[in-house]
Amino acid sequence: MFPDFDTLIPDLRPEGDTPLRSCQLVMLRLLKVFDYICRKEGLRYWLDGGTLLGAVRHGGFIPWDDDVDVKMPIEDYRRFLNLAPQALPYDIFLQTKSTDPAHTAPWAKLRDRFSFMNDPGGPFAYSQGIPIDIFPAVYMTMRQHKWRKFFCLMPPYSMPPQWPVRTWSLPHKLYSGTFAILQTIAKPILSIKALARALQHWSDKGEKVWTNDYPIEWMREAFPDEVVFPLSQIRFEDAMFLCPADPDRYLRIFYGDDYMTPPPENKRGAHRVDGFLITGPNPHFSGLCWEDYEEKKRRVAAKLP
Repeated sequence: MFPDFDTLIPDLRPEGDTPLRSCQLVMLRLLKVFDYICRKEGLRYWLDGGTLLGAVRHGGFIPWDDDVDVKMPIEDYRRFLNLAPQALPYDIFLQTKSTDPAHTAPWAKLRDRFSFMNDPGGPFAYSQGIPIDIFPAVYMTMRQHKWRKFFCLMPPYSMPPQWPVRTWSLPHKLYSGTFAILQTIAKPILSIKALARALQHWSDKGEKVWTNDYPIEWMREAFPDEVVFPLSQIRFEDAMFLCPADPDRYLRIFYGDDYMTPPPENKRGAHRVDGFLITGPNPHFSGLCWEDYEEKKRRVAAKLP
């Protein structure tokens, strides 16, 4: 049984003094609910990317940031996806390709059902409620990691060539398009069983690292086991969350040795600040009406049926 999250972790979005801060408060609640479920069920996760950087450098959100990233070992990630439909409160939507067929990302998101955050180039058919990203991590050899664009074509992934998405930048499209052409050429060659077995045998040897699951091919950071485990804790805003064993080394791998130096003001951009509708409307089929939530709170406070 899970608690009444409305009471345990109240929605504080009206307290934000700017749309960005209200967005951050929504994401913080999503993160707290996620953390509660993971701890209750013994699931491992850690703050990742800019979220970990914000915790170390700012004690919370990077002031201009508008996303939250967490990472989970893939076994824990799969358990969370199975558990989430029963565990999540009514106002949080688990977004995967199964729950939202228009969803384009190969990882899961938790989406607030009340809000709307317009992605660049949108609006799109998938849910655009304010999200947090949940990335699955795998423990693989460095050889597998470095050659993942081709190993992902073979079992157990058997991915098709990964062609660019129209919303990507031109350099990203050119880079990914070049590899997609090479993947198209390589795929029938890698289907030769004897060659595939030889490559798998070669790739199984050497140092192992934690990195993103194969489908997340553009996220290239790799972390030795002792950098990630045993998990520690770190303060982020007004709560404690799980983090890598060595946040300093993790962030040096991720961002470089000068990660504690903020970028110049002209490069302090959020992803989609202009697209915030903190209380909606959210036109997606998963969307809820904020006014209904406000009316529910009013009736509860007044002890009305």
